[in-house]
Amino acid sequence: MPLSQNDIRALVLITGSKEPVNPGTLQAELGLRRETISRLITHLVEIGLVERKGREVVLAGTPPAEAFKKLYFSHRASPLHKILSLRRMELLARLDRTPKSLETLAVETGIPSETLYGYLKGFLWVGIVSRSRHGKAYLFSFNYIFWPELKEFVTSLLEYQVLRLVPREALLIKSYGDNVIFKSLRPQDATFTSFSAYEDYGILLGLRDYYYTLPKRELSIQEVFIHSLDSAWEFSQKLFCVLFYLKNRDKLEAIDHPMMKDLKAVLQGERIRG
Repeated sequence: MPLSQNDIRALVLITGSKEPVNPGTLQAELGLRRETISRLITHLVEIGLVERKGREVVLAGTPPAEAFKKLYFSHRASPLHKILSLRRMELLARLDRTPKSLETLAVETGIPSETLYGYLKGFLWVGIVSRSRHGKAYLFSFNYIFWPELKEFVTSLLEYQVLRLVPREALLIKSYGDNVIFKSLRPQDATFTSFSAYEDYGILLGLRDYYYTLPKRELSIQEVFIHSLDSAWEFSQKLFCVLFYLKNRDKLEAIDHPMMKDLKAVLQGERIRG
């Protein structure tokens, strides 16, 4: 779901205009062909940022569109078409308060290091990221003080896209921003996770519900375990988590999750609530 510079420029025009905007307006302002404008509008409609009302194109009433409106009015003098275009959104989604090295960000995003360095250099210029040094390596963290609206927009847009993947008959368990877990009584075109993936590790549970994650991808044992911890609403499900942990303790010992403290306490013979 990358946004092009023209996507952002069109979005800026629609958000900031005091007069109704139509395809002809965008064509004149952006200097693009009519066919290109049509594809651009369709793309923005599909990702929930604008909607068509007759011949006019208006900002949608979705959470990401509202978040962009806040971003625009907070930073209207900033080059948003450069900040948000291409794969910069992927990088912004991974940047947080915890400082990360260029190498770590390259692994997490899959963006080539040279491209990543160019993006970070641009972010530094406008104060989106802060840079610190750890030994010989530079570490980068998101600047929430000056750019909270930017983080809100990126998070909202990514979450909106992922939530749209969840089938109507399914029950959402948790959204992680760029992926979700859900359960369904029916088989779905998605990746098994949580308790439904335990069979891959030699634990057969015979559950009524199917547990899935989207987008489809290959999961690590750590991801499966975290998904099951987040799915453990019932006492029996918490016992499943304990069983899975005992069987794979060497690979799961370092998991950082709120439930891990209670889980380890139970294994040490302590009594806990819930």
